[in-house]
Amino acid sequence: MPKLKNEFKVLIVYPNLPLMLSPSLAVGLFTEIFKSNDYTVDLFDTTYYINEESSHPQNRAKFLQVRDFDEKDDLGANFKHDMLADFRRKVLNFEPDFIVLSLVEDVLSIALNLLKSVKDLNIPHLVGGVFPTAAPDRCFDFPEIKMIGIGEGEQTILNVAEALRLDLPLNDITGVWFRDENTGQIYKNSHPALVDINEYCPDYSLFEENRFFRPMGGKVFKMISIETYRGCPYQCTYCNSPMHVASAKENNLGNFLRRKPMNVLKKELGKMVDLFDPQFILFIDDSFLARPQKEVLDFCDMYEEFSLPFFINSRPECFTIENLKRLKEVGCYRISAAIESGNEDYRTNVLRRNGTNESIIGWFNTLTESGIAYTINLIIGFPGETREMAMDTVELVRSIQGYDTLTVSIFTPYHGTVLREVAIKNKWLDPDLKVETHFTATSILKMPPPYLSSEEIDGLIRTLPLYCYFPKNEFEKIKRAEINDVVGNEILEQYADIYRREFLGESQEERGVLKVEGGSGCRSNPKDSFPVTGKKLSPEEIQMLTTNH
Repeated sequence: MPKLKNEFKVLIVYPNLPLMLSPSLAVGLFTEIFKSNDYTVDLFDTTYYINEESSHPQNRAKFLQVRDFDEKDDLGANFKHDMLADFRRKVLNFEPDFIVLSLVEDVLSIALNLLKSVKDLNIPHLVGGVFPTAAPDRCFDFPEIKMIGIGEGEQTILNVAEALRLDLPLNDITGVWFRDENTGQIYKNSHPALVDINEYCPDYSLFEENRFFRPMGGKVFKMISIETYRGCPYQCTYCNSPMHVASAKENNLGNFLRRKPMNVLKKELGKMVDLFDPQFILFIDDSFLARPQKEVLDFCDMYEEFSLPFFINSRPECFTIENLKRLKEVGCYRISAAIESGNEDYRTNVLRRNGTNESIIGWFNTLTESGIAYTINLIIGFPGETREMAMDTVELVRSIQGYDTLTVSIFTPYHGTVLREVAIKNKWLDPDLKVETHFTATSILKMPPPYLSSEEIDGLIRTLPLYCYFPKNEFEKIKRAEINDVVGNEILEQYADIYRREFLGESQEERGVLKVEGGSGCRSNPKDSFPVTGKKLSPEEIQMLTTNH
């Protein structure tokens, strides 16, 4: 017997890594969609369930990539421990008719365990997100998963909910793949059409109040996440964003890259401010400044009335002194921008990121001139990366003036990325191995010498900011600190204490963007480093490290 919409209950499940901060945009969008269509909706969020392993944010602080913070005292974190029992209790009490999960690859095991814990209740579920879109066939290797959503989920979740409510078949719902319970056959419907992102405004009201607090630059703010731009125009081989653009083109869906016009964005910002009274806006676009210069200035004119500090991600080649100074005037508090690798040849031919080392230094000098604090993003442990190449990255960073912090991630071979296929091609990765790590966890690649081992990568992630800061005559001691033993840890802590005190300070304001002598992140004489192009790759190496045939 079909239920009325307000009697049909949907439980949104957010499988999240422990203490990964900021409420999910997908959850906010799904909440808005279900509520506006009169469904009864609730949320189960795994963020505060902790285990014995260090969380990703904790690792960032431990590895000197962010300033120290206390999850409980600074963020009001409400730690929990018995996730599966609590989830089953939530399901039994709420009695959902439909469970929706949105996930990335890192949290697959969490999602599978949650589904296992309520398998006997036979509640229909839909698993969507980046991982099901990138590897839909792989999802059905796990018997816990009965139905997935591919592509964008805004319309798919509503169509599935209506079909379940009215007891209608799922065969014709675009974006849905499902397993027949009786035969085991997998039904694969076509990709859904691209959605109009202007029609949806997230509703974060199901999240606990303390989930909105997050440290930024050494201070804690109440933050709201906003999307102004869906998709990314770049083709970085370590990222799965290009997958969405390619998939839309292959399925004749149109251009995946969409930007909200300023009137829509202004209305959304106004609503968020009225409902949640944030202290800070987190713009989560892949590359905020990958838009025409006029549009950047139009944004600044629109945003000026909100007077809230904000954060953006951007590509350094998009920096101009005109747009940066205007962004600073209207509240840009911090920018995150990536170099990833300092080896010019590898960066160009393997990562597909353009720009010489010299031009990169110039772009960041422009950012420093603007007065906006910024983080430089790096990745180590790429397929085919050697220690020499990792030190090329150190050399480039040492030549950049004025950065506030470094974010160093370990390459993770996500489905949907070109470099995952490169790793598999070279037998450095078992294609059946689940990615159950995060950006600061041990590498799962198994590369032979001269390439970096997982142990060497672990050593570099804990010391790389030190290599970038201290004089080269300290490098031998820092190298000893790469080893995770009593001696290595003692040396590491000695240098880390100096780095925290003299470079990071308590906040970006206390430190001052240009406080270090010479305006550089490097503690030594700026002439102690110089831009180098690093080792050139041979044609054979380029072929080995790409998917070219």
